[in-house]
Amino acid sequence: MDRRALPGLFGGLAGCAFAVVGAISGSPVITVVAAGCALLSGASSLTLLDRTRSAEKQAAIAAAEVHTLREMEAAAHRAPQSLVDPETGLPDGRFFELVLDTRIAAARRHLWPVAVVLLEVTPHPDHRLPESLNSFVSLVRTTLREADVVCRTGTRTFAFILEDTNEAGGVWAAERVQVATAKDDIGAKSVVAGVASYPTHGLTSDEVLDRARHALARAAASDPGRGLGSVEVATIDIR
Repeated sequence: MDRRALPGLFGGLAGCAFAVVGAISGSPVITVVAAGCALLSGASSLTLLDRTRSAEKQAAIAAAEVHTLREMEAAAHRAPQSLVDPETGLPDGRFFELVLDTRIAAARRHLWPVAVVLLEVTPHPDHRLPESLNSFVSLVRTTLREADVVCRTGTRTFAFILEDTNEAGGVWAAERVQVATAKDDIGAKSVVAGVASYPTHGLTSDEVLDRARHALARAAASDPGRGLGSVEVATIDIR
């Protein structure tokens, strides 16, 4: 039995007991007490019912969101000419923007953050681009979480959607990819990244994506100094 139902059960039993005593003794006070217990039992039952329905509703919403996302991902792989990059097999930029809308809408309801990480990969001059990018894709898939969304948005650009992750987590993910790239020596000359997050840098997918793009532009323009390049976090004022 659900422990939340115990107050209602005890209230109902007490009401029955007082009602029997009141009927036998003819005492109006005991009858009033019985009525109070009955009211308490009813209120407790209504509260439990309301909480149960609310929990079931939230679970149904979450399940619907997961189902919708899975359908979108399955559709992307069933339609390679429209939503999948033929060279890497990753979803493309159009799919990325559709999923970003869905993930931020879900984050708004559940009050959790979403990080967007945009990366630009520059191969070494002596490495062919397709070979370097395919090696990079394999590396990313083993570095990020299974639930993270990875898309190819351009010739040398990629985008990640990291659910329940703030901008600090986005920077950490980008730096993990940089470290793995340097360690595996896949032929990348640089891997720069721009990071933005909901709700810190915007309340809509367009705002977050726009600020992530500006952060990537700053990272690409900066002097790498050492390592593969910089990871820039978006600012609210992009002018």
